[in-house]
Amino acid sequence: MSILAGKLLTPLISPLGLITLLWLAGVLLSWRGWKGWGRGCRIAGCLLLLILSSPLVGERLLSGLEGAYPLVPVEDCPAADVIVVLGGVTQPPVPPRLSIDVDGGFDRLLHGMRLWRAGKAPLLVFSGGNIPYLTGSQMTEAASLCSLALEYGVDRQAMLLEEDSRNTYENALFTSQLLGQRGLNRVLLVTSASHMPRAVAAFRKQGLEVYPASTDLQVVPRSFTLLQLLPGMDSLAFATTAIKEQVGMWVYRLRGWI
Repeated sequence: MSILAGKLLTPLISPLGLITLLWLAGVLLSWRGWKGWGRGCRIAGCLLLLILSSPLVGERLLSGLEGAYPLVPVEDCPAADVIVVLGGVTQPPVPPRLSIDVDGGFDRLLHGMRLWRAGKAPLLVFSGGNIPYLTGSQMTEAASLCSLALEYGVDRQAMLLEEDSRNTYENALFTSQLLGQRGLNRVLLVTSASHMPRAVAAFRKQGLEVYPASTDLQVVPRSFTLLQLLPGMDSLAFATTAIKEQVGMWVYRLRGWI
């Protein structure tokens, strides 16, 4: 139940969720006769939307997270027992889809395969389960990544699947159990740069020796232009990711998961 609650509450703490709540509160307050408070909530919602959709804000919020573990060239990554690739980057082949769909985080799989081909570890571990009533499929994230890796020519014997996890904490918990059964402990951890701080903390909490191998970088330095003063959907998405990760870190600390 707590996993489902987290999935349902996440949209409410996103920028659009908070803005919508402010607007609804404004309408309700005005309807109840508190017109000043209602107007204030509606104005606050508009201002929050403008601020968080600004490139100067959205990019700054996300780059702070992504800079915690900078990207490292494949040749400079250390050797490890396994390369762990975290899921959350595919959609199952539910009709009318004809095959597995991928999103921007697909860099995770590509980077994991590059590390494997470079001989940084003999095994690829794909970590990610499924919530069937949310995805409409029984296929797990780990199985999807495995299927795609096979298309890229990765040896099936070089892959281990962790198919029970539904969040980052469970990624770490169940992967550590899987590796413990095989006497493995040294991990090259592959996930998106913005997600890496929480992922590293969760995996180290399980006693694993973790070396971050960040990928899927969203924000890169660029010269200032007047266009950066204009709101945009990309910037709002950056702010959404950053806020989700910061709230996630707070919740994980509160629950003792990191």
